[in-house]
Amino acid sequence: MKKIVCSALIVLAASSVAHAEGLYVGANISPQTNGNVKFTENGVTTDRSEVKKATPLGLFAGYELSPLWALEAGYRTDSNSTSFDLSPGYQLKTRVSTAYVAARGTWKLSEDWSLFGKAGLAQGRMKLDVSGKDAPSGVSEHKTGLYLSVGASYLVSKDVALQLEFERTAKLKHEGFAVNPSRIALGVRFGF
Repeated sequence: MKKIVCSALIVLAASSVAHAEGLYVGANISPQTNGNVKFTENGVTTDRSEVKKATPLGLFAGYELSPLWALEAGYRTDSNSTSFDLSPGYQLKTRVSTAYVAARGTWKLSEDWSLFGKAGLAQGRMKLDVSGKDAPSGVSEHKTGLYLSVGASYLVSKDVALQLEFERTAKLKHEGFAVNPSRIALGVRFGF
Protein backbone atom coordinates (compact mmCIF):
# COMPACT_ATOMS: atom_id res chain seq x y z
CA MET A 1 0.00 0.00 0.00
CA LYS A 2 2.82 2.40 0.86
CA LYS A 3 4.35 1.80 -2.57
CA ILE A 4 1.06 2.70 -4.28
CA VAL A 5 0.65 5.90 -2.24
CA CYS A 6 4.27 6.92 -2.86
CA SER A 7 3.88 6.21 -6.58
CA ALA A 8 0.68 8.27 -6.73
CA LEU A 9 2.34 11.19 -4.96
CA ILE A 10 5.28 11.07 -7.35
CA VAL A 11 2.94 11.06 -10.37
CA LEU A 12 0.95 14.00 -8.95
CA ALA A 13 4.09 15.98 -8.21
CA ALA A 14 5.51 15.28 -11.67
CA SER A 15 2.29 16.29 -13.41
CA SER A 16 2.06 19.55 -11.47
CA VAL A 17 5.70 20.36 -12.31
CA ALA A 18 5.11 19.51 -15.97
CA HIS A 19 2.32 22.10 -16.12
CA ALA A 20 4.12 24.77 -14.10
CA GLU A 21 4.31 27.97 -16.11
CA GLY A 22 7.77 29.43 -16.47
CA LEU A 23 9.65 26.12 -16.46
CA TYR A 24 11.66 25.07 -19.48
CA VAL A 25 13.95 22.20 -20.42
CA GLY A 26 16.22 21.64 -23.36
CA ALA A 27 19.02 19.74 -25.00
CA ASN A 28 21.93 20.72 -27.23
CA ILE A 29 24.74 19.24 -29.26
CA SER A 30 28.15 20.57 -30.28
CA PRO A 31 30.46 19.68 -33.15
CA GLN A 32 33.27 17.27 -32.47
CA THR A 33 36.47 19.11 -31.65
CA ASN A 34 39.95 18.49 -32.94
CA GLY A 35 42.77 17.79 -30.54
CA ASN A 36 46.35 16.68 -30.38
CA VAL A 37 48.77 15.39 -27.78
CA LYS A 38 52.50 16.13 -27.63
CA PHE A 39 54.65 13.82 -25.54
CA THR A 40 58.37 13.23 -25.15
CA GLU A 41 59.84 9.75 -24.98
CA ASN A 42 63.60 9.03 -24.97
CA GLY A 43 64.28 12.68 -25.89
CA VAL A 44 62.00 12.61 -28.95
CA THR A 45 58.84 14.76 -28.99
CA THR A 46 55.88 13.26 -30.83
CA ASP A 47 52.63 14.99 -31.83
CA ARG A 48 49.56 12.76 -32.20
CA SER A 49 46.03 13.63 -33.37
CA GLU A 50 42.95 11.96 -31.98
CA VAL A 51 41.92 8.58 -33.41
CA LYS A 52 38.40 8.79 -32.01
CA LYS A 53 36.40 11.97 -31.33
CA ALA A 54 33.63 12.50 -28.79
CA THR A 55 30.41 14.41 -29.51
CA PRO A 56 29.51 16.86 -26.70
CA LEU A 57 25.84 16.68 -25.60
CA GLY A 58 24.04 18.83 -23.04
CA LEU A 59 20.82 19.04 -21.02
CA PHE A 60 19.49 22.11 -19.24
CA ALA A 61 16.45 23.28 -17.26
CA GLY A 62 15.39 26.66 -16.03
CA TYR A 63 12.70 28.79 -14.47
CA GLU A 64 11.64 32.16 -15.90
CA LEU A 65 11.40 34.75 -13.13
CA SER A 66 10.11 37.34 -15.64
CA PRO A 67 10.07 37.71 -19.44
CA LEU A 68 13.62 39.06 -19.20
CA TRP A 69 15.26 36.97 -16.44
CA ALA A 70 15.57 33.26 -15.68
CA LEU A 71 17.63 30.91 -13.51
CA GLU A 72 19.14 27.95 -15.35
CA ALA A 73 21.14 24.82 -14.54
CA GLY A 74 22.72 22.46 -17.02
CA TYR A 75 25.02 19.51 -17.57
CA ARG A 76 27.06 18.63 -20.61
CA THR A 77 29.32 15.71 -21.29
CA ASP A 78 31.08 13.90 -24.09
CA SER A 79 28.97 11.12 -25.60
CA ASN A 80 32.04 8.88 -25.34
CA SER A 81 35.75 9.38 -24.80
CA THR A 82 38.24 11.03 -27.16
CA SER A 83 41.17 8.69 -27.81
CA PHE A 84 44.81 9.29 -28.77
CA ASP A 85 47.32 6.59 -29.75
CA LEU A 86 50.60 7.11 -27.88
CA SER A 87 53.58 4.76 -28.06
CA PRO A 88 52.81 1.40 -29.68
CA GLY A 89 50.45 -0.48 -27.35
CA TYR A 90 49.34 2.59 -25.36
CA GLN A 91 46.26 4.74 -25.76
CA LEU A 92 45.06 7.84 -23.88
CA LYS A 93 41.31 8.31 -23.39
CA THR A 94 39.87 11.62 -22.20
CA ARG A 95 36.35 12.46 -21.07
CA VAL A 96 35.14 15.96 -20.14
CA SER A 97 31.94 17.05 -18.40
CA THR A 98 30.65 20.37 -17.03
CA ALA A 99 27.77 21.31 -14.72
CA TYR A 100 26.65 24.92 -14.33
CA VAL A 101 24.18 27.23 -12.58
CA ALA A 102 23.54 30.63 -14.15
CA ALA A 103 21.30 33.66 -14.42
CA ARG A 104 19.92 34.14 -17.93
CA GLY A 105 18.98 37.53 -19.40
CA THR A 106 16.92 37.79 -22.60
CA TRP A 107 16.55 40.71 -25.01
CA LYS A 108 13.67 40.35 -27.50
CA LEU A 109 14.42 41.58 -31.01
CA SER A 110 10.99 40.64 -32.43
CA GLU A 111 8.15 38.22 -31.71
CA ASP A 112 10.29 35.30 -32.91
CA TRP A 113 13.93 36.36 -32.40
CA SER A 114 15.78 37.12 -29.19
CA LEU A 115 19.34 37.39 -27.89
CA PHE A 116 20.39 36.00 -24.52
CA GLY A 117 23.33 35.93 -22.19
CA LYS A 118 24.10 33.75 -19.18
CA ALA A 119 26.52 34.23 -16.30
CA GLY A 120 27.15 31.93 -13.38
CA LEU A 121 29.42 29.23 -11.99
CA ALA A 122 30.51 25.96 -13.57
CA GLN A 123 32.45 22.96 -12.42
CA GLY A 124 34.38 21.12 -15.11
CA ARG A 125 35.70 17.58 -14.73
CA MET A 126 38.29 15.82 -16.87
CA LYS A 127 39.10 12.12 -16.68
CA LEU A 128 42.31 10.75 -18.20
CA ASP A 129 42.97 7.03 -18.62
CA VAL A 130 45.98 5.38 -20.28
CA SER A 131 45.60 1.78 -21.43
CA GLY A 132 48.50 -0.55 -22.10
CA LYS A 133 50.97 -2.81 -20.28
CA ASP A 134 51.98 -1.32 -16.90
CA ALA A 135 50.00 1.87 -17.66
CA PRO A 136 49.51 4.28 -14.76
CA SER A 137 46.10 4.45 -13.12
CA GLY A 138 43.62 7.03 -14.40
CA VAL A 139 43.37 10.52 -12.97
CA SER A 140 40.53 12.97 -12.62
CA GLU A 141 40.82 16.76 -12.39
CA HIS A 142 38.08 19.26 -11.65
CA LYS A 143 37.89 23.03 -11.54
CA THR A 144 35.19 25.49 -10.51
CA GLY A 145 35.10 28.80 -12.33
CA LEU A 146 33.09 31.40 -14.19
CA TYR A 147 30.49 30.30 -16.74
CA LEU A 148 29.51 32.70 -19.55
CA SER A 149 27.29 32.21 -22.57
CA VAL A 150 25.86 34.36 -25.36
CA GLY A 151 23.42 33.28 -28.02
CA ALA A 152 20.40 33.80 -30.22
CA SER A 153 17.02 32.11 -30.04
CA TYR A 154 14.26 31.61 -32.63
CA LEU A 155 10.73 30.81 -31.45
CA VAL A 156 9.36 27.99 -33.65
CA SER A 157 6.04 27.80 -31.77
CA LYS A 158 4.65 29.17 -28.51
CA ASP A 159 6.62 26.68 -26.39
CA VAL A 160 9.48 25.53 -28.66
CA ALA A 161 12.60 27.52 -29.53
CA LEU A 162 15.81 26.75 -31.41
CA GLN A 163 18.95 28.35 -30.01
CA LEU A 164 22.57 28.75 -30.98
CA GLU A 165 25.04 29.75 -28.28
CA PHE A 166 28.69 30.03 -27.38
CA GLU A 167 29.55 28.76 -23.88
CA ARG A 168 32.82 29.64 -22.14
CA THR A 169 34.21 27.90 -19.06
CA ALA A 170 37.64 27.53 -17.45
CA LYS A 171 40.33 25.31 -19.00
CA LEU A 172 41.09 22.01 -17.29
CA LYS A 173 44.77 21.08 -16.86
CA HIS A 174 46.80 18.13 -15.60
CA GLU A 175 50.61 17.93 -15.85
CA GLY A 176 50.90 19.72 -19.19
CA PHE A 177 47.69 18.28 -20.64
CA ALA A 178 44.99 20.95 -21.15
CA VAL A 179 41.38 20.78 -22.31
CA ASN A 180 39.30 23.81 -23.26
CA PRO A 181 35.63 22.91 -22.61
CA SER A 182 34.30 26.11 -24.25
CA ARG A 183 32.04 25.34 -27.21
CA ILE A 184 29.38 26.36 -29.71
CA ALA A 185 26.09 24.50 -29.21
CA LEU A 186 22.89 24.12 -31.24
CA GLY A 187 19.89 23.30 -29.08
CA VAL A 188 16.16 23.18 -28.64
CA ARG A 189 14.24 24.54 -25.65
CA PHE A 190 10.74 23.45 -24.57
CA GLY A 191 8.62 25.65 -22.33
CA PHE A 192 5.61 24.64 -20.23
